[in-house]
Amino acid sequence: MTSKDWLTKARAENFAIGAFNIDNLDILKAVCTAAVSRKSPIIVEFSQGEVDYFGLENIVDLVKNAREEYKIPLLLNLDHSKKSEQTLKVIEIGGFDNVHFDGSDLGFEENIEEAKKVVSAAHAKGVLVEGEFNRIAGSSQVHTEEIDLEELSKSYTDPKGAAEFVTKTGVDILAPIFGNVHGTFPIEPDLDMSLLKEIREAVGDTFIAMHGGSGIAADQVKEAINVGGIVKVNVNTELRSAFKDAFSESFEENPKEYAYYNLTPDVILAIAAVVEAKIDVFGSANRL
Repeated sequence: MTSKDWLTKARAENFAIGAFNIDNLDILKAVCTAAVSRKSPIIVEFSQGEVDYFGLENIVDLVKNAREEYKIPLLLNLDHSKKSEQTLKVIEIGGFDNVHFDGSDLGFEENIEEAKKVVSAAHAKGVLVEGEFNRIAGSSQVHTEEIDLEELSKSYTDPKGAAEFVTKTGVDILAPIFGNVHGTFPIEPDLDMSLLKEIREAVGDTFIAMHGGSGIAADQVKEAINVGGIVKVNVNTELRSAFKDAFSESFEENPKEYAYYNLTPDVILAIAAVVEAKIDVFGSANRL
């Protein structure tokens, strides 16, 4: 099945596929292990920092090898690519199922024009395109400061703007803002379900992705999937946090161990537990 097939299935059967950021090999192993355990399709994604760390060709090979080893539907996504030139390069190299062109730092019209270039090149190769025109607040880390809810609400996606954006660009997936933020905060904003419903109605058949899946209460995530027909939920911070905590514990318990691979088995299991819990919330378990 193609990426479009899986997203179509997710929408029809009312579940979402987890899109998990990979910034080291242990997280990749953990995500794949969890997907096998839960019999779930999965999306692995790489943002610019992760692309710089691994290298594009290495990413494609890693995912290809993982598909063969774990025997699961493993979709590859480019996450938050800020420049159309970089996104087009990824499409040309091949191996990616989806690309997320994030033109939210551009003006609305310029974003549309750049996104159209990406869509044209991607569709010629059977690649799906995710678009974004409101900048999602926060960053993929554990925040200790309070978030300004009033300021955040100013960035929420306007349904009319969403309709115009998807119509003019032809993107396959839209990443809107309705209370979701990158990273975790001491007090998480509530998701605006009424707004999400309006966005869903405004964008027609365009798929919807929810970024900032870390830290959001499970009941709100489930409701968002039901209300908004969300088919893709991005998770990053909770994986990084699980890795850091588990590795620190392993290192402290084995101070004389110098072989990295001897420190990571429990780390992989800790991350896999987080991914399994997310899969259960998203409803993608036992879909294979």
